[in-house]
Amino acid sequence: MSYRTAAILLLTLAASACTHPVQQPPQPSTALAVPAKQHALLPAAEPPDPESVSSERFVAAAQRALTQLGYAAGKADGLLGAATRRAIVAFQKDHGLSPDGRLTPALSSMLSNLATKLPKTNITLAAAGDTIVFDDGSTETVSTEQAIPWDENNSRSLVAIRPATAGWPPAARAGLEWATTHALDIAGAAPLQWSSTGVDEHFEIYASATLSPREAALAGDTASTCRHFELRGAGPQKRYPGIACRDAKGSWYLARSQIRLARPATGLGATR
Repeated sequence: MSYRTAAILLLTLAASACTHPVQQPPQPSTALAVPAKQHALLPAAEPPDPESVSSERFVAAAQRALTQLGYAAGKADGLLGAATRRAIVAFQKDHGLSPDGRLTPALSSMLSNLATKLPKTNITLAAAGDTIVFDDGSTETVSTEQAIPWDENNSRSLVAIRPATAGWPPAARAGLEWATTHALDIAGAAPLQWSSTGVDEHFEIYASATLSPREAALAGDTASTCRHFELRGAGPQKRYPGIACRDAKGSWYLARSQIRLARPATGLGATR
């Protein structure tokens, strides 16, 4: 082989080496595999209680029935709130039922039946110490618990039944009257909730500009200035109805009497 031929062969081999690099064996990967994202599982929703009545229509009907039966269920808004549950518990306790606060179909039916059977005449269960006010201005203190019909016409017509407040702190007595006058001022609005740290009693105070036929006849010419009001305590038939009329100065007094209901700015007023 000539020197020229050998040189050409070496150049050819060098070119071939540059065109085809040596293949390296695959290296093991040091990267760690990332696991797929785990989705947190939400707790399964509890199945609806088949024994619970939760539709707004049924709840509102139960609220109205509870109120008619003397339990402070709050506004009939169809929402099963705290006030309605407390009323259910109180009703259940009074009727020997398990006080779980649940509105079941059976309880809803019971409430409806009892409300339907209420007598036409509004009956108040007056306790010892409560006061009855008559249309001749006289008063009578109840000595023993008794049922008093509100809308009956007797020789003396009822003007108001007032809860016993003897032994109450003056601030509690004044606070109840102030709340009553405020309810009368806004008659037709949602009932007012009243309680005091000085006494155990608590009331819902209702007021309406609508008078019954007996009440309107009793008020006579002043009927347009008079309103029906009612204090409702905890328990069936624990109600204290009354008729209040407004004088020319805007103050409230019990119809056909000299008993005036106090306002914060005017002091305690007359009490009997």
